[in-house]
Amino acid sequence: MALSIAPSTRRALLWGLLVVSLGVNAFFIGASVTDMIRFRHGGGDKEPRIIRTELRWLKDRLSPDAVKQIEGQLATLRPDIVARLDRLKTLRSELNTLVAAPTPDKAAIDAHLRDIRLEVGAMQEQIQSRTFEAVMALPAAERAALAQARTD
Repeated sequence: MALSIAPSTRRALLWGLLVVSLGVNAFFIGASVTDMIRFRHGGGDKEPRIIRTELRWLKDRLSPDAVKQIEGQLATLRPDIVARLDRLKTLRSELNTLVAAPTPDKAAIDAHLRDIRLEVGAMQEQIQSRTFEAVMALPAAERAALAQARTD
């Protein structure tokens, strides 16, 4: 016995399948374009994200040469920052183990959270200090742009 579908239902199903197909294609095309842009524009992790984040607020306010100069100063911190990030990964992994225990040790968890905060704070202080040392070494006319309000 053959299954009979009314023409209007068949048409609605075909339109529905077309819309779903277009949505899936748009998703995959968008993902491919995003990866391509990230690859072509240096979106790879040449620098740790925390350094890129610190530079982000300077890039639209200072000249490209000034930003490059600051990037150069921060690049010297890269090995230490990578070591700190590795230490943070270890601390977080240990914290996960502590939290997953059948009876979590609240004091040990608090100690690990404190260690994580201290490490993050030390890393942030190191990057910010170096950034502002480099900014202060720029000519006064270049630094003046930092005082102007952003128009975001």
